[in-house]
Amino acid sequence: MAPQPVMGEAILSLEAGAVFLVDAETLAIVEANRGFSRLFGYSGAVVTSLSLQTLWAGQPEALTELVGVVARDGYHVLSAGSYRHADGRELRLRGFVGTAQAKGRTFYCFVAREPAAAEHAAELRRKILTEGAFEALGITEKGVVVDGNDRFAELLGAPLDQIIGHPVLDFVPSEYHKLMIDRLQQNAVEPLDHELTLVDGTRIPVEAQAKTLEIEGRTIRVTALRDISQRKRMEEQVRRALRMEAIGRLAGGVAHDFNNLLTVIMSVVKVMGEAQRSEADVSDLHQIEIAAERAAQLTSHLLAFARKQITEPKVIDINALVHGIHSLLRRLIGEHITLKTVCQSELGAVRVDPTQVEQIVMNLAVNARDAMSAGGTLTIETKNVELGSDYAFTHPEVTPGEYVMIGVSDTGSGMDPETLARIFEPFFTTKEQGRGSGLGLATCYGIVKQSGGSIWAYSEVGRGSTFKVYLPRVRAALSKPEPKRAVVSPSGHETLLLVEDDELVRRIAARILTSHGYKLILAVDGEEAIRRFSEVDGKIDALITDVVLPKVSAKELVAELKRRKPELRVLYTSGYTENTVVHQGVVDADVNFLAKPYLPSDLTRAVRAVLDKK
Repeated sequence: MAPQPVMGEAILSLEAGAVFLVDAETLAIVEANRGFSRLFGYSGAVVTSLSLQTLWAGQPEALTELVGVVARDGYHVLSAGSYRHADGRELRLRGFVGTAQAKGRTFYCFVAREPAAAEHAAELRRKILTEGAFEALGITEKGVVVDGNDRFAELLGAPLDQIIGHPVLDFVPSEYHKLMIDRLQQNAVEPLDHELTLVDGTRIPVEAQAKTLEIEGRTIRVTALRDISQRKRMEEQVRRALRMEAIGRLAGGVAHDFNNLLTVIMSVVKVMGEAQRSEADVSDLHQIEIAAERAAQLTSHLLAFARKQITEPKVIDINALVHGIHSLLRRLIGEHITLKTVCQSELGAVRVDPTQVEQIVMNLAVNARDAMSAGGTLTIETKNVELGSDYAFTHPEVTPGEYVMIGVSDTGSGMDPETLARIFEPFFTTKEQGRGSGLGLATCYGIVKQSGGSIWAYSEVGRGSTFKVYLPRVRAALSKPEPKRAVVSPSGHETLLLVEDDELVRRIAARILTSHGYKLILAVDGEEAIRRFSEVDGKIDALITDVVLPKVSAKELVAELKRRKPELRVLYTSGYTENTVVHQGVVDADVNFLAKPYLPSDLTRAVRAVLDKK
């Protein structure tokens, strides 16, 4: 099959004048019409071996300047240019040249004619303008539309004859009028982003670049317009992702500091509760304990949003998970809502923390229930999907590949665009006070992102909402249930080196461990820990260290102490999953880790397990 020409057949078949296409990079001629051979005297067989330099009879500097002007402005009128015929004689030709994009390359389209052929110029210009241009081109005179190409009419949404004669400002929102008038008076040629009002009243963002031309005594303004709706959507997605990333870093930092405080509060309450207390004191301690647990849940949500939670990923079947929580969902949403599940058979497996995925589905179901106070239908769907490069191009946060989709749809009240743009931000809620923390969807967002997936919401006021969660598909066997761990005695007699920069945490942890029989050596930072280790000649059975330390990092501290004593046991603690020992929320296989906030029993069991580990 013969290759398709870059220029349209209608242009190549024109008889009047020479029309030829030049590669913008090499200046080689790649296509020409029959008029080219007649005008320049070359046979069709040798046309594609020619270059623009072959045809040019003027100074080389003039050709360089011409190419530069066309590359910059997109077109140029040729007035009595000097060209060379195949027999060597000079030709004085007129015409114009414009840029064209095709097959991922840039070309210069030349239209040249002898002055006697001027009667055909209008036809050639019209053909190139309407069929050869890749952007919308509008022509105005004295602020009124006088012409345009097919793309211009398509962009505005009406036939060209219905657009011609209208003031150009009819198609520009009023807030841009002064700017447009100023640019016209300044003869500005720089690209400008603004909005265009279509014939049906719809507003779309466009990039516009205009140039004023003097032609046959008339002053006209030629404007190239490009619909940038997709670019604006992508820019907004990037801005939203960056905003969420910044909020996540803030939330993670707050949670880290808060978890240190909660570790102290929860541990002190437990220690105080072990002593003989009056009934009133016991009640007060219980209230403190309840408040601390709620605060711990809050920091857990913040860490989930910040993608800093400790996870226990397993290869699971999402269908089995949905079926497993079906009865719980049924009770959760109430009898006034119909629950439908549409699960694809032979669904792919995913590697996620099943508890977290249950939390996602439950949170989305609760939101759907609250949006259907008068009843409706909640649909949960699972499906194998493949997200290609086209989808990823319009969704910058997505990596192309195979995914399992979990869809949660409702027939509720829906959301307006302003609400939809903020739903994943922590503490943002449209519910009345006391009915929601504003962390449910933020938690979902963080869990999905930490699992390597993405979550998208679609909604219209009065038409309900749909949330789609995409989790990467894996080709691996499903994880087997883990055997129950044996209960270990929390007491001991070993010597422990405790490294913790927070004084309150350090004091309560030391008190807990000392009360269970351990000997404690304390250090504020990595440097002091190394010094203390040397003072006792390395007679330390286990190192307990916070992940985030001043001066010498925990990683450097462990490396140094293990160099001196390879058999040293290590337990890391932190309220924040730094990449030192935790990556994407998963604790490294050879690492012992205790997340803050912890209770005294959590600490003593973790220490004993590390000491007894084979």
